[in-house]
Amino acid sequence: MREQTIALAAVYQSAILAHELANSGAVRDNKSWEVSLNSLYKIDAPSTEDIFNNDISGLALGLNTLIKSFNKDSYYINVIKYTITLLSLAAKLQQRPEMMDIIEKGLCDSKVLQNSEEPFNNSVVAKLAQIYSKTISQMQPRVIVAGQPFHLKDQAITEKIRAILLAGIRAAILWRQLGGTQLQLLFKRKVFMNEAKKLLTSS
Repeated sequence: MREQTIALAAVYQSAILAHELANSGAVRDNKSWEVSLNSLYKIDAPSTEDIFNNDISGLALGLNTLIKSFNKDSYYINVIKYTITLLSLAAKLQQRPEMMDIIEKGLCDSKVLQNSEEPFNNSVVAKLAQIYSKTISQMQPRVIVAGQPFHLKDQAITEKIRAILLAGIRAAILWRQLGGTQLQLLFKRKVFMNEAKKLLTSS
């Protein structure tokens, strides 16, 4: 349950970051942003925590969002919708090896664009957004992000939203690989919340 909670929190983290971008045009926590995007490149990590830099504090935003969502905080209605859609899309993506290949190649191409000073520069984000558009955006159900029209018409912001949703898909696939199921979201809410609280305390 600890590893499932970490993965689920990562999905929630991507969802809340997409929500923030759509409504304010920026993310409040750069560490969460970088930890989520960096997880895209941790394909053969030795452990679940290693995917997120072995630093649970980098998932604090997602863990807190998970807890508040499970407590039915009305602010998180859209975030919950995005999370459920990402989990559904991840299940379908696993049945589409050709799309998985496109994503893998795209990630390799985007890594070349990184630099030590700014690993997730505009070029990298644009490439990640392109990967999302070519694959996940072609599947149903689509993630329909609600926000301020001014921000949603800004190309740089929409590219960031697509990039972070791609990270959410990666986390959703991880959650499924760890045995996560949709039914658990209904019947094991308290367990996930308790695990999330433990993780926050230990971070």
